[in-house]
Amino acid sequence: MTAEKRRTGIGRLLISCPDRPGIVAAVSRFLFEQGANIIHSDQHSTDPEGGRFFMRVEFALDDLARRLPELERRFAPVARQFGMEWRFSDAARVKRLAVFVSKAEHCLLELLWRIRSGDLRAEIALVISNHPLLRETVECWGNGIPYYVVPVTPETKLEAERRQMELVGDDIDLIVLARYMQILSPAFVSRY
Repeated sequence: MTAEKRRTGIGRLLISCPDRPGIVAAVSRFLFEQGANIIHSDQHSTDPEGGRFFMRVEFALDDLARRLPELERRFAPVARQFGMEWRFSDAARVKRLAVFVSKAEHCLLELLWRIRSGDLRAEIALVISNHPLLRETVECWGNGIPYYVVPVTPETKLEAERRQMELVGDDIDLIVLARYMQILSPAFVSRY
């Protein structure tokens, strides 16, 4: 078996930090020293003189799932050096989504279609709406995806968000606002 065929793990590293020279070199050197092959990299600075730097790197690495804790431990000194907020993830792990909707169905349908066709590697774990209108859409397309109605009024907004947070829990990777026509509180946004 060739070395390429043994490379089954695709990892991602997401970074945000103050911009300064040497970040890309340090990250690339670190991944090289771990035996990783960078297969995609995106980076952006809000301002090269004192702005915020963002980087997303995809890499192939043998036995990635087992090695992730080790990579995190070894990367910590590099992250400290540059003041990074960062995280590694295993790209093969299917991400769990909570989808928030109101009355318009086109964004929800697009997500359901892309997941069904394989264009989006994700699982919709639940749909939360402030209206019952899209329940039938989810039941027809969603293969058992739970649909929850949490009505929101100015008087019940805090209680509604508490209920939404309870439903979402801690095992959701991403909340998608698919034409959810409510403004979420700073407390809700900071939690997720």
